[in-house]
Order: sequence, then structure tokens, then C-alpha cells
Amino acid sequence: MKFWKSTNLLSLLIVFLFAFIAISCKDSSSPTQPQNKILNAETIEKLQAAADKVMMEKAMPGLIAYIAVEGEGELYISRGVGNLATSEPMNINNYFRVASVTKTFTTETVLILADEGKIDLGKTIGFYLPEYSLPGKDTITIRMLGNMTSGLIEFMSDPVLSAAYYNSQGTAKFTPEELIAPVLNSKLMFTPGTHYFYCNTNTILLGMVIKKVTGKEVKDVFSEKIFRPLGLTHTFWPETNFLPSPYHHAYTNLLGPPNADVTYYGNSWGNAAGILISNLADLKIWAKELSEMKLLSASAKLERFKIGSPEAHYGFGLELYGNLVGHAGAIVGYNSMVYSDGVRKITIIIHVNTFEDNPAGFAFVEFAKILGYDLSGY
Repeated sequence: MKFWKSTNLLSLLIVFLFAFIAISCKDSSSPTQPQNKILNAETIEKLQAAADKVMMEKAMPGLIAYIAVEGEGELYISRGVGNLATSEPMNINNYFRVASVTKTFTTETVLILADEGKIDLGKTIGFYLPEYSLPGKDTITIRMLGNMTSGLIEFMSDPVLSAAYYNSQGTAKFTPEELIAPVLNSKLMFTPGTHYFYCNTNTILLGMVIKKVTGKEVKDVFSEKIFRPLGLTHTFWPETNFLPSPYHHAYTNLLGPPNADVTYYGNSWGNAAGILISNLADLKIWAKELSEMKLLSASAKLERFKIGSPEAHYGFGLELYGNLVGHAGAIVGYNSMVYSDGVRKITIIIHVNTFEDNPAGFAFVEFAKILGYDLSGY
């Protein structure tokens, strides 16, 4: 009887042992989900809900967002229409004007030329452009133009230029020299280098310096130094008021009738500060470059991320919110945000086809909060 009990007990132990081994083997071979995944189902649901919230609160025609986490995947969010006349939905392949995101291309080009010894960030604007009677030209450095601490006035605030642009329905063409004309012989807003003031004049002048030191048009320097090296085949400096197909139409309520179509209002008055056209495919590549700076030397990277004034989160042509870096863009009918975090490997790109009340910026803050960023200073 004792022998039977012992044998039976041994048999049970063997059964349990094999069962434990089988379970262990099954568990070890099964794929497991990372516990700290950022772009999980719950987060995606919140991002989608945030897009719906923005669409309702800002009453905009359309929105497209691209959110990606390296190693986890990509999320495209599309809402509304890209053409009110045809009800064509927003399309992730469409072109649009990126407005002031152009500044990141201009300032990176300046840093590349600085690496090549063609531009000295510490030299004054008067050194490079002595022919113009700019206020503070012998005090304002290239570095101050890049970090928006020059003290120069905003040329876009000039009523004559503004009237010429809008009265022509955006068809008026402006040269950089015409754009800076209101600034000549004006007074500085503050002593250069002491305060921050976001000003398109600064980047127009940087474009003029690029042309001066290279002897080439800025668009050609962009192609040589940035577009071709990075494979940006859908980003360009337009020669006319038209966009390549397919494209999103642009709308504004500033001209009287609601949702007036301003798609063909040209960007010549943005010039090096806001003229470029691109699409999501290229901006994904560019967003990564903004955080990794592979085209720049170590010293140029330091310049890129060096805050010009404690009053703002602005480096050399780059907005900085912790590890999240990039730039906003707004021009009549278009509003974009392009940001990347090189540490957490997160990219956020937003495009909206209207620009009143900064709808893309509103969406950016909502998305960033969900992804764990504190943008209370934005």
C-alpha cells in the first residue's frame, strides 16, 4: 500500500513537472509587448479624440497629423477636406506651403556655410551687406539674426507692403530688397542682443547673406546643401503662385467672406523666411534632421541649440521645448508644425489649411500633452 502511494505520488510529480516545463516553454516563445510602449492603443485613441476636439473648437476646413515613435510605428490622422468646392478629403500625399518652417532651412544653410568658413556668426550684418543703411548694422551679428535678438522691426507690419500683397490677391512679387525697404533708416526696438523678438526681417537678411557669400540664388544653395543630400524630392522654392498637384487648398476669414480661397496667394513676401512648399513625406525626413543635425558639425549643432535670450525657447532658427525641437509655420491660408524629439525618437507634424487663431499650434499642444510633454510655456 505504501509502495502504491509512493509510486502514485511520483507519477503526479512527473506530470506536474512536464506541465510546468510546457507552460514555461510556451511563455518564453510567445511574443511580448513592451510595457512602456508610447504609441499604444490607449494613446492612439486619445490622439484621435484630440483631433476631433480641435476640429470642432477651431472650425477649420481640414487637418492632417503625422505622429511617429521610432521602433513603434507611424500614425496618420486626417480630418476634414482639402478642397471645400469638391469636398475632397485631406490627403497625406498633398503639397502645401510650409511658411515659417522655411526659416529652419535658411538657418541650417547659414550654419553649413559657417562650417565651410564662408560665414562668421560673430560678424555683423554690416560686414556682409554694407550697401544697406540698416539700423544697428555694425552691432547686429549673424548670430543675433538667427536667434531673433537683433532688435529690428518687422517688415510685414508695414501697411504699404501689406496692402500691396492683399490688394493684388497675393500676385504681387517682392524682392528681398523691397521687403527690407521699410526697415532701412528705421529705429531699433531694443539694443541688439538684449531681448527676443520674433521677426521675419531677420531671416530675409540671412537669405541675402547666403546669396552674397555664395554668389548663387538661395533656392540653388538649398538644393545643393540640403535638398539633394537628404533626398528631399518634394520640397522646393516656388517660382510662381501655383503649387504642384496634388495640393490642399488654403482658406481664410480675414478677407470678408468666410473661407475665402487663398490657395494661389504667392509666398514671395515670405522669401527666405517663409516661401517653401513641401509635403509630409519630406517633412518626416526634415523633422529628423532638425533633432539629429547630421548635416552640421559639432560646433554648429551647439549654435543651433543655443538659446539667444531667456525670454524665449528659441535657438538659431529653431524652437526648443526640452528635447522637442522644430518650428511653426503660418502664412495666409496655411498653418504647420514640424517637431522632433531626438531622445524619445518622437516626431509630430501637423498641417491645417487655414491659419487664423493658430489651429495647428493648438493641435500640437494637445498632441504633445498626450505624449507626455509639458508645453506650458508654448
